[in-house]
Amino acid sequence: MTPIIIIGAGPVGLCLARALQLKGVPVQVFEQLPELSPEARASTFHPPTLEMFAEWGVIDEVLAQGYQVRSLEYWERATRQRVAKFDYALIAQDTPYPFRLQLPQSRVTRLLLPPLADCVHFNHTLIAITHDASGVTATFKTPGGAKIFEGAFIVGADGSRSTVRKLLGLKFEGLTYPDRFLLVPCEADLTQAFPGLGPVNYVFDPEEWIIILHLPEVVRVVFQIKPDESEGVVLRAESISARMRKLLDNAPFALKTPSIYSVHQRVAETFRVGRILLAGDAAHINNPAGGMGMNSGIHDAHQLAEALAQNDDALLDDYARVRRQWAIEKVQSHTHETYSAMIVRDEAERLARNQRYAQLAADRVRARAYLLKASMLEERI
Repeated sequence: MTPIIIIGAGPVGLCLARALQLKGVPVQVFEQLPELSPEARASTFHPPTLEMFAEWGVIDEVLAQGYQVRSLEYWERATRQRVAKFDYALIAQDTPYPFRLQLPQSRVTRLLLPPLADCVHFNHTLIAITHDASGVTATFKTPGGAKIFEGAFIVGADGSRSTVRKLLGLKFEGLTYPDRFLLVPCEADLTQAFPGLGPVNYVFDPEEWIIILHLPEVVRVVFQIKPDESEGVVLRAESISARMRKLLDNAPFALKTPSIYSVHQRVAETFRVGRILLAGDAAHINNPAGGMGMNSGIHDAHQLAEALAQNDDALLDDYARVRRQWAIEKVQSHTHETYSAMIVRDEAERLARNQRYAQLAADRVRARAYLLKASMLEERI
């Protein structure tokens, strides 16, 4: 049986490989790095993704290493007051995993790798692809020279700078937000500055909004970086320490390695060209507010695995159409809505926003619907 060739050994590529492996479909995964990426990057796993992990036999390991978040909170930075709190218990009847799990993606990929070890190839950089009605061919640059592999299909799960997408000449249109995000991993007790602070918090501020995420071994604080701020200045230790002291009212903290990243909303013009398909960030990227990007990519893998396993042309077309539509109408819509709420500056609009969130959280029916949407379970409303 001719294997499926997967480009990229990130969470999307490995999830697709695992799903196909369990369906008895041979796979070969190629990664240009010498090992799995150590970058923490995305860290949020929503309930439907956890349901997929259960299907793929890794849920126990993932839950054992992750931090289960039972509430979603919104705060005002200036007043140090909670605006709204959404309790995941409201969706306990909708999913076996009524919580949001925080765990760096680099930990999850290492949990996915062992059963796939024999079919994952590192130090393989894709340089060319060909395809026709009978199959595909991928050419790689490796330390031992060029190598050629044949397969039934090629799936580009190789990230936002996807080589597969570029070799196909596909447009990747959308927008880049003017703000950037400063990610500061740290050790700190933020409850000294925000009494009663929860594990996942969106903190409103007209000048510098913040997102606070508690992971198993570290707290991630995401700061808004304005367009006119220099990255070199922002990343100076004294600059980051000043931001943290202002946030924490001079409470103690210990910094880890910070990073800055730009934020985009983009989608490929198509997710399928013959026997070549795109998934995850290679196909779509979105504002990370809400933690839906990686999850959406894993959901791509879940649907695509079924279509590839059946080798059904109509199902492959459905995958390309449905997942592209979902990325635009659901994921990008919700993440942009979350971001838009964060950046409101007008005082009257801020008060109206806070009242809207408070009323939403106070109504159990509407709060459940909101949590289902925020958890990527909107179809269960």
